[in-house]
Amino acid sequence: MKKAVFYFLTFAIILLEFVLFGWAVMIRAPLLSVASLVLGIAVIYIARMYVDEVIEDERTQKIQERTAMTTLQVTWVALLVFSVWMIIEGAGIRAPPEIRRLGIFGFGLLLTDIAMVVVFVLLSFYYRKQYGE
Repeated sequence: MKKAVFYFLTFAIILLEFVLFGWAVMIRAPLLSVASLVLGIAVIYIARMYVDEVIEDERTQKIQERTAMTTLQVTWVALLVFSVWMIIEGAGIRAPPEIRRLGIFGFGLLLTDIAMVVVFVLLSFYYRKQYGE
């Protein structure tokens, strides 16, 4: 299979996933949504094995590594700023209950941000040890 056909197939599967997700929400069948997602991922994975051309080389791998790292760093900062803002907004004494819930949600986001950093640091130590640094 050519690379362009693989990308078209992947795009069609993603569109079908969105349609199935919307339909599953409408008929209130969450299991259908999960099953279609797993099946779609499996079909894409199997189709990738039949591609004749090179999909990924060292250059694209390096680009993806840098893109992923930058995305992670931007997400950390944005999530931190957003969660702190929500905590500050919800901490007011005269704040109505709806706004106070924002503060609680902000703490949840802050814990999620801290968990992301901890997982990143632990994986960094693991891979450094594994690759001999």
